[in-house]
Amino acid sequence: MLKSIKEWVSVKEGSTNVGIIEIDGTLYVIDTGSNTKFARELFSELGEEKKIVLNTHSHADHIQGNSFFEKNGAKIFSDKLEAVFIRNPVLESFYLYGAIPPKSLRASFYRAHSSHSLPLEEADLPKYIEPIPLVGHSFGMTGFKIDGVLFCGDAYFGREVLEKYSYPYLVDVEKFLNSLDFLEKTNADVYVPSHGNITNDPHEDIEKTRSTLHSFINATLDVLKETKSVEEISFSLAEMMNISLNSGTFYLFRSFVSAILSHLEKQKNVSQVLPGRWKKI
Repeated sequence: MLKSIKEWVSVKEGSTNVGIIEIDGTLYVIDTGSNTKFARELFSELGEEKKIVLNTHSHADHIQGNSFFEKNGAKIFSDKLEAVFIRNPVLESFYLYGAIPPKSLRASFYRAHSSHSLPLEEADLPKYIEPIPLVGHSFGMTGFKIDGVLFCGDAYFGREVLEKYSYPYLVDVEKFLNSLDFLEKTNADVYVPSHGNITNDPHEDIEKTRSTLHSFINATLDVLKETKSVEEISFSLAEMMNISLNSGTFYLFRSFVSAILSHLEKQKNVSQVLPGRWKKI
């Protein structure tokens, strides 16, 4: 069932929350969910009105329903960098692995069906819909604000989500932290994270996201009192933080750890003392 937030704005809650904005007979759908079944249910609930999909970013759990919506007449729009990945979803598992991905990274969790996303600049959005850059979790992640409701994508995560998955995945630590700072200064009436509870005050969730990230940054520094490779760091952190890894999630976690290392190198806290091996300075 759709949950009404304001007169024009609704949310279909799920493993990935999806926004629906109705303006002048057109439905603007923010993300399409993590599986085709969810997308079919949503499409059926929305009826016959014209539909335009606005993707916050290209991760599979946000765009898995894109191809179904596209086959049924919807146009897809996203940030221009994210659009490259949405059109070529193999790139997500490719950058996690660094080459043609193995079987574990060819599952639907890592690879959506392809859809033809166009740049947001070509969407001709109504003035009521404001795209807001929230970069850090991915290369060009975009939030959308409408009538005081801010759809935040994965700029932060709900506390329950962090307790379940342990770490806030990202590709750029500095930009992710900047997006958290930005969100704390916004004056929206309602905040809708893609993974978490709809709220009027996201402060506790934002602070939990920030503190969790900092705990991994500090733990990485502790691990690097001895020289280690990225893989060794990842396994050490997983053991320290009680994170269970399988043959797919290992690469997701390694990507997160790699982002932390890049950040710490930029801060002059760590360096590569040997090719592929890192140590605290």
